[in-house]
Amino acid sequence: MGQLRFTYDLNSEQPTIMKKILICSLLTFISSVVLATPITLQHSKTGYVNSGICSAVVDITIHDFLGTNDKLYLDLVAKDKAGKIKGTSEDIITYDDVQNLSGKAFGKVFIESEDMCEADRIWTIHVKRAVLVVEGKRQDLLKTKQVMIDDFQPMKIVAK
Repeated sequence: MGQLRFTYDLNSEQPTIMKKILICSLLTFISSVVLATPITLQHSKTGYVNSGICSAVVDITIHDFLGTNDKLYLDLVAKDKAGKIKGTSEDIITYDDVQNLSGKAFGKVFIESEDMCEADRIWTIHVKRAVLVVEGKRQDLLKTKQVMIDDFQPMKIVAK
């Protein structure tokens, strides 16, 4: 029996089957790579909400649209200077919880407790979990260092 030999030239002017296979494989690989989507967290205000309960509001910016089946699992813990836990928040943020605007999703979570209004910028909010699920693919945003903090400090307002 004779030998069958395939040859190809990647530099030829005519598209060859090998070029098409190579290009398709490369595009498939690139599209399968999950790029981490960063989020930004910002403590925007703290105030009494009802019956002695105080709420710290944490604004969330997801730097991409959040689809109807996508979710952000976000766990926050507020600790005082001694490291004692003063409040927690375990949230699952979905499409219905955010506003998708200008290529980003904006939402809020709340850490509520009786002691929260005593914080006065001496407490720290720790991000314990930040997992974004987009199109069924999980992205651990803490491991990929995609959790950004905007350490907003409001100005005093004086009426004279």
